[in-house]
Amino acid sequence: STGNMRKHVKACWGEEILQMADQARNAKEVHGKIVKNFLRNGSITTAFECKGKGKVTYSHHQHTRTETRAEIVRWVCKNLRPFEIVKDRGFQSLMKMGRPEYYIPSPSTVSWDVRLVFTKTRQ
Repeated sequence: STGNMRKHVKACWGEEILQMADQARNAKEVHGKIVKNFLRNGSITTAFECKGKGKVTYSHHQHTRTETRAEIVRWVCKNLRPFEIVKDRGFQSLMKMGRPEYYIPSPSTVSWDVRLVFTKTRQ
């Protein structure tokens, strides 16, 4: 049964995405055209638009660049961290442990993203 999956999609991504998935011809179309575009549209603010509220979960997949930027913005803002913390040796070591190619944005990128998210939340 797909009942739980439908509830999850509706809670996290909203009714519109669920309806688009219902109209798709097959799972490949849903994943390739709808889900992929929704999750990775390149917008930093998209990462903050999860519709539902619930238990925090952790994923085993590596973040995309956009997801990394969004998580760092969220962390910096919530915990009042300076933008320069992304250049800290300890921070870099923790983030890159086991995956040295992991993308970490510059302090100026974090600053720009914080301003963008602030501006978008004021609209």
